[in-house]
Amino acid sequence: MIFFAQKVPRKLPGNWTFIIVTERQELDDQIAKNFADVGVVTDKRARATSGEELRRLLRADHRYVFTLIQKFRTERGDVFPTLSDRSDVIVITDEAHRSQYDTFAMNMRVALPNAAFIGFTGTPLMVGEEKTREVFGDYVSVYNFKQSVDDGATVPLYYENRIPELQLTNPDLNEDI
Repeated sequence: MIFFAQKVPRKLPGNWTFIIVTERQELDDQIAKNFADVGVVTDKRARATSGEELRRLLRADHRYVFTLIQKFRTERGDVFPTLSDRSDVIVITDEAHRSQYDTFAMNMRVALPNAAFIGFTGTPLMVGEEKTREVFGDYVSVYNFKQSVDDGATVPLYYENRIPELQLTNPDLNEDI
C-alpha cells in the first residue's frame, strides 16, 4: 500500500488523495502506524474517528485519510452524500474480500463517484468466492503462500488428513436420545 501510494504521485500528475479503508480498528491502527513509521504520514489528524469527521476530512485537501468502512454508515432509507467528485482520489481497501459488497461499500462509492478503487487481501479466494475480482478487476500482483514461506515471512504449514477413530460406548444411544 505504501509503495503504491508513493509511486502514483511520482508517475502521474495530480493532487492525489489516498483513502485507506479497512473494517477493524486494529488494522486501521496498524496501517496508519506503518505509514507513519516510514515517514509517509506526519499528519495524525487524517484519521477519521467518526462519520462526521470522515466527511470533514474528505471535503478537505489531505494526501492520506485513514478510516473504517463503517464510517460510511447511514440511517435506513438515507442516501449518503457525495463528499468529493474529484478524480484524483484513490481508495485503498485492506481486507477487500470481506468489506466491499454491501451498504457501506455502496455508500463509499456514492460519496466518491469518480474515485479509483484498489483492493488488497491476504486471504486466498476459493472457487465460488470471486466477488472481489468482480468488484476490483483482475489481480495486479499475487504473493502466494509458497512465496511467503520461501521468503521466510511465514512458517510452513503442514496438514495431515486423518480420520479419527471413534468408538460408540453407549449401544442404546439412539433410544436414550
